[in-house]
Amino acid sequence: MGAALHLAHTHQAPVKKRRPKRTGGGDGEKFAQIAHRIYQDDRADDRARQLLLAFAYAVTMAPLDENTGVWQAARKALNSRSHRTTLQQLIHDDTPRYERPGRRWGTDPLDRLCRGPRLRPHPDPDNFRNTMNICGATAQEYVLEKQLGTGWYVNHWFCRRHTDHLARVREQVKEQNALAPEPIPNRGGLMACYFDSDWLRVYRWAGWDSWEPPVYGFRADDWPTPGKEAVPQRARLRLVVGDFEGDKES
Repeated sequence: MGAALHLAHTHQAPVKKRRPKRTGGGDGEKFAQIAHRIYQDDRADDRARQLLLAFAYAVTMAPLDENTGVWQAARKALNSRSHRTTLQQLIHDDTPRYERPGRRWGTDPLDRLCRGPRLRPHPDPDNFRNTMNICGATAQEYVLEKQLGTGWYVNHWFCRRHTDHLARVREQVKEQNALAPEPIPNRGGLMACYFDSDWLRVYRWAGWDSWEPPVYGFRADDWPTPGKEAVPQRARLRLVVGDFEGDKES
């Protein structure tokens, strides 16, 4: 996507460094440029924008001194200690990953509903069970189907009356699933588009110590998207990550 601000070179041995000082108004023009990019980025939802703008402000504008570094300034800019808007939670939300359709509750109307063929018409002629000719009963098991080009996958659910269909579909996709690549990420990875940092360390701090990055990299800009051109590379700001060491939020 573009110019990245830098958050850190922390793969080296920890060294006591003097924090940068900024007591004036900062670089308003730089902040305005980054904020414009963030608001134009249709990959960012409200929570991602909240996080990106907080760090853009902390890096370019916020007053800094010996006691207040970029991470403290970003946390203060968020101005919230609620469970779902802590800095750590917002960064965890930005962890690069693939999310299958319907993973978020309510985004797939057929999630956990049987896709087997309808045996008799539903009383309501306009009901989706009739229009889609599917069972639609609450399902107990599913078959995961991966796409060969992207590794993206969907779940096909079946109820107990359609176990024969489940077994048939499972056999049909067996070879295809074995050949499919690791899923291309489609969520997160926006912080790395705007800021340079030790992202393995940052995302592990926000989530779990054993997390591993996708083979496609940390940045959403670098992930291939079928039917779309790659995002042009732009500069990024630098973020130093030492400030959050041992600072797990409750």
